[in-house]
Amino acid sequence: MLAPAPSLPRDLAQKSFAFFLLPGASMLSFSSAIEPLRIANQLVAQTLYTWHTVSEDGGSVTCSNGTELAVDGPLSNAPQADYSLIVAGSATQQTAQDPVISWLRRKARFGGTVGAVSGGTRMLAEAGLLKSGGFTLHWEDRLGFCERFPELEPQDQLFCADGQILTCSGGTAALDLSLHLIATHHGQRFARTVSDMCVHAGLRSGQERPQSSLSYVLGSRSPHLVKAAGIMAENLEDPLPLQEVARRAAISRRHMERLFSNHTGRTPAHYYRDLRLERGRKLLSETDYRLPAISAACGFASTSAFARNFKRKFGIAPVEYQSRRHPGTRRS
Repeated sequence: MLAPAPSLPRDLAQKSFAFFLLPGASMLSFSSAIEPLRIANQLVAQTLYTWHTVSEDGGSVTCSNGTELAVDGPLSNAPQADYSLIVAGSATQQTAQDPVISWLRRKARFGGTVGAVSGGTRMLAEAGLLKSGGFTLHWEDRLGFCERFPELEPQDQLFCADGQILTCSGGTAALDLSLHLIATHHGQRFARTVSDMCVHAGLRSGQERPQSSLSYVLGSRSPHLVKAAGIMAENLEDPLPLQEVARRAAISRRHMERLFSNHTGRTPAHYYRDLRLERGRKLLSETDYRLPAISAACGFASTSAFARNFKRKFGIAPVEYQSRRHPGTRRS
């Protein structure tokens, strides 16, 4: 069966992109951002979009999956572009450098649209270009980001287009962001045709959440179970007694225990402890906090209690885990 002819774009004016790739850049995010632009050009046999790739020194960039990507040139020779986007991997791997910050500020100062894919959002924060409620980032980087920038509150959504600032939550959300821009430039019908060529499920709204709902994660639609798990997640630093969790979830302690056992295979106490330990793992990965501060942030009365439970769950001592995530450092 032949595919229908694509809807022609309403505006044939070219738009240009500059992609600044940082070491450890997510190839998934980069490909998801750039491929819709290529497909848009292909569909109309015209150049609707151009792009240029740069690294700080012009050398190739090793992506998060170990693949080397050649770029078009150094940051200092980056051409003028309608959109200047930083492509990074996990925010934990990135340290903002002065040339990067200067480049972002210069682009924003002269009226250009700047943005970030995945971990690149942290660079925008370092440059002072973000405001609360107007940006997003990968959900795994959220905790470390908020610890580093407590005055900034990210949105829990696929992407944000806030004036001249673009951000997305990483992964295939970069594809959604590119489709959004194509729809803005050339209309939704044409953007849907590009989406179909990507074998993508239509045009997703930026307001959609990047994570599965809590009910999906728990494997249950029980409102009492979802409520209890949510209460636990909101009270990690100062854990609530399980009786109080049950009271707030409007169920008995015994019924709560049955729900957790049936749907998670764990007791409420075990589930709650795992949430706190997972927070500890993220803090060890994403911050430079010392163990006493991390232990307290996860609701453990002592560093030794945190270390003992952490090793039991993850099979490695927290000090060793942190030193592996941050080579050359060892904190206690």
